[in-house]
Amino acid sequence: MGKEETLLKLKEAEAEVRALKDAAERDRETILRDARREALELHEKLQDEAESQYRDRVAEAAKKVEAERAKVLAAGQAGANAMSARSRANVDQAVNAVLEKFKGALHA
Repeated sequence: MGKEETLLKLKEAEAEVRALKDAAERDRETILRDARREALELHEKLQDEAESQYRDRVAEAAKKVEAERAKVLAAGQAGANAMSARSRANVDQAVNAVLEKFKGALHA
């Protein structure tokens, strides 16, 4: 094999290596671009799921708070009603006591 033939084969090999390197670089860029896109899509999907779970939990907590609020209001209303009934009974007793004293004062 002569010098010319060796140089020609060397140049062909170098050109093939450059072509392989260029193809590998293009593949690398494509893979990186696809991976970034997939990561962004996954991030958006997980963000949407997290927001959905957050809304569900807030709605559930709001229902629990409303139920507790209703229970507290009902208990407060029952207490107020009982107190009102006791005060009405006390008013009747107080009126009777005043009337008795007044009658006693008139008869004395």
